[in-house]
Amino acid sequence: MTVPTGQPNPTGPLSWPGDLQDATPLPFNVWRVMHQVNGERDAMEVARLARVSLPEVLDAMTQAGRWSGRAAQREQPVTEQALKEIQQCLMVVVGPMGEFMVDDAFEDLGEDNVTLSQLLGHLATQLGESRVQAFVRQLRARGIA
Repeated sequence: MTVPTGQPNPTGPLSWPGDLQDATPLPFNVWRVMHQVNGERDAMEVARLARVSLPEVLDAMTQAGRWSGRAAQREQPVTEQALKEIQQCLMVVVGPMGEFMVDDAFEDLGEDNVTLSQLLGHLATQLGESRVQAFVRQLRARGIA
């Protein structure tokens, strides 16, 4: 793809956000706009090809940036700060056991180079559906997921 240009410019060519990749999961409404973005088309042309309005193109560009940022964050190793936040989120959902669940997850995953995605996925398998939803809400409130 092309080099990012920052904020979408409706009069100039649109480019993908820097972290966005073909494999990044996107909602359909964002994907159908980004499918038309090639670094040469302006927002009006992208809107015409995607059959959406100009504001929808600009919104999709903004959303694509957020989705790509989240995807990049999930593939980075877990930081100490993120670890503390995750433990706090778990403790809200399951109580004091949350702290031990994170330690157990690291042991299960091998402790070295564990990504945020791996850790959260492993923890989610240990929670029931209603608790997973509460956990995700807690993570989103803290900007982690």
